[in-house]
Amino acid sequence: MSLRVYFLMLPVWVCICGCAEWETPEIPARSIFPESRIAPDAVGMEVALAQLDSQQKDDFELFWNQLDQQALPIELRKRLDQNGLRAAVMASAPPPILHQLIDPPPILPDNLNSLEKQLYSKGLLRKKQRMITHDRISNREGELYSIPVSDIHSQFSWSIRNGDMETPGAGAAVRGGVNITTFPQGDGTVKLLIEFEIHHGKARPQIAERSFFKENRQAIHRIKDLKFEIVLMSGESIVLAPTADVADLGKLFFGAAQSGFDQPESVPSESQAVSHRLLLVRIVQTQMDDLFNDSRFVEKLTTAFAE
Repeated sequence: MSLRVYFLMLPVWVCICGCAEWETPEIPARSIFPESRIAPDAVGMEVALAQLDSQQKDDFELFWNQLDQQALPIELRKRLDQNGLRAAVMASAPPPILHQLIDPPPILPDNLNSLEKQLYSKGLLRKKQRMITHDRISNREGELYSIPVSDIHSQFSWSIRNGDMETPGAGAAVRGGVNITTFPQGDGTVKLLIEFEIHHGKARPQIAERSFFKENRQAIHRIKDLKFEIVLMSGESIVLAPTADVADLGKLFFGAAQSGFDQPESVPSESQAVSHRLLLVRIVQTQMDDLFNDSRFVEKLTTAFAE
């Protein structure tokens, strides 16, 4: 093609190209559902530990009577009760009296000392908080989450009872803890494994439970006779507390450690006997639902650990 013919044909090519539609890349439609921020096999939990006042005994019993105590087998409830502990399930809509139990108490000016009255008059006196811890966590399938629930008792003697059997124990720097292990189910519910354990003694280098490395920790005694499982739906909670007398293991785990009253054989006053703690573990979110769980898209790596 000669140079002259090329310049004659150039306007024709420009006209033809100008008639073509401008192609833009397609933008995928934005989902109306918010993207999840937790792992596919994780469970979102809300953990709250509250210290109740001695004057709240009657209100606590009213609260406890509104929980589902039948969700646990009767034999388990008997073993817990025998050791000064109790457990129940709270529905997704908690009883209104719960807020009265855990909200900060009002400030009573007549009960304040001179310094507190000065702070109160200036608006600088803060309310006493009943909530010790209040966390929202994400727990993977089969992962253990440990919750320290008691103060550290300088010295404590305990007995673990199971029917006619009784196993005594004692130690220094004793602290009670509760372990929560989560297992999401395909129907959207979550199976929780609940374990009570006692930490005591000086921290020493010991082999970690799930690795070959050493770590400085106290001796740990897990109470196998009180281990249990419970299946909860999203929004439901497991509630753990001592029995009304706050004695035995109930005192170790949920009673405030007071100087001079760390030994079970000591006889505390009535006000000290009913002051105790309350643990609530609520299921907030789970993604393990057969409607949305497809092994073609999500492959999980699981590791089995021997007990």
